[in-house]
Amino acid sequence: MLNLDNDSARRVVEQCYRTTKTLVNPIIDWSNADVWEFIKYENVPYCELYDCGYKRLGCVGCPMSTNAAKELEAYPKIKMSYIRAFDRMLLNRERRDVESEWKSGEQVMDWWLHGGSDSDELTLLDDMEDEDENS
Repeated sequence: MLNLDNDSARRVVEQCYRTTKTLVNPIIDWSNADVWEFIKYENVPYCELYDCGYKRLGCVGCPMSTNAAKELEAYPKIKMSYIRAFDRMLLNRERRDVESEWKSGEQVMDWWLHGGSDSDELTLLDDMEDEDENS
């Protein structure tokens, strides 16, 4: 097993004991400045969102990002898609007689962006997995 992508224990050469593969991480010890210097020197194409101030790219609205609310305001159609998905999840919960403090997808979105208890998170993840299986 390997450490998480950004774990400080990552090394230039690692052995995955699960797959028995050797992995090479050639820039693992580079700073952000090193990466940008290389990009500019070698004229490597990169996503223009970095020029807009984004430091992390991935899922829009990811609760692991400190910019999730800002991202969703910049992409209102994606925000509405999340809210519709949360509304469907709540309907699913209602059909299964699962109690919920949430009454709307917007309430779930607020929880998603601003935090909730660990038990709420587990329930939400279980519900989303159930919805995926039923789709």
